[in-house]
Amino acid sequence: MDIDPEILQRFFVGKYSRKDYLAIKAFFGKAGKEDERKELIQSHWFSFQAEVLPDENIDRVLERIHHQIQRESRPAKKTRFIALFQRVAAILIVPLVLTFLSLLYFQSQKTVSETAIAEIQCPLGVRTKFVLPDGTSGFLNSGSTLAYPAIFTKNRNVVLTGEAFFDVAHDKEHPFTVKTSHFSTKVLGTQFNVIAYDSETTEEIILKEGKVEIYSQKGDKLEVLRPNENLVLNTQTGQYRKNEVEAAQYVSWTEGKLVFRNENMLQVASRIGRWYNVEIEIRDAELLTYSFRATFIDEPLEEVLKLLAETAPLAIEEKKRATVNNEIVEKRKFIISLDKERLEAF
Repeated sequence: MDIDPEILQRFFVGKYSRKDYLAIKAFFGKAGKEDERKELIQSHWFSFQAEVLPDENIDRVLERIHHQIQRESRPAKKTRFIALFQRVAAILIVPLVLTFLSLLYFQSQKTVSETAIAEIQCPLGVRTKFVLPDGTSGFLNSGSTLAYPAIFTKNRNVVLTGEAFFDVAHDKEHPFTVKTSHFSTKVLGTQFNVIAYDSETTEEIILKEGKVEIYSQKGDKLEVLRPNENLVLNTQTGQYRKNEVEAAQYVSWTEGKLVFRNENMLQVASRIGRWYNVEIEIRDAELLTYSFRATFIDEPLEEVLKLLAETAPLAIEEKKRATVNNEIVEKRKFIISLDKERLEAF
């Protein structure tokens, strides 16, 4: 093989030089060497998906690459061509090769492919129990999404947006990894909770049992957590801290319990909003200094708000919802403001 596989990798991701492009063009445009080209494609695909690509799909990929090389080799001024190619590389080459490889492979399968991705979406206001193909179980919290391979192979990698509790099936040969927008959590078998909503400025991991390793998205190891420890990452600054906590309080939501432990008004409003699928607006900044401790078990929203108002000088008003043709078109919204008349009593 007379081409460096790293050149192909740079070509696929759109981070290649003019010299790399000429090498790709020379290798794929040269007569003969079909076996070497197929071997190169197969090798790259295996490193990307950890499985073999069918021969018929390799042929179709090669045809598409040849077509693209010919298309981009039309006569033009050299400097203009280079500038144009650099501008379109990121959006052209990646869909052309990587996505095309995936689509070809999926289309060739009559049964569920090992590379197929399944997804669980948990609507707002509910909680969903799940069991993954490897036996790992857990719960998704309101407004969360979990993506995972339909069939686990060498690695057990899942992607989470929102909040989830995992009870990971032990397998020392195949680590289980939860990826969020800002970090990865790697375990062999344990119980832990991950909070990573896109709408919030922090991401958090709470360990109940076992041990987890936490890595940044760049692959740098951040921390190792032991039971009853958590890591809180500020997604805006990249700074994080590790704390000692009572993990049972953080995972009580899986049992239908809404628990607050010295959480501020902003956190309380956010969690209530997701829990009951309502919108809560905090009208007065002074309320952000209040913290709350409470446990609610299957309580209706009105009762939760009433009890909160009894423990702090809160005035809670429900906003009238807009309707169109006698049909409600907005979710319930509550305005929480400071009750100045009751302030002296607290």
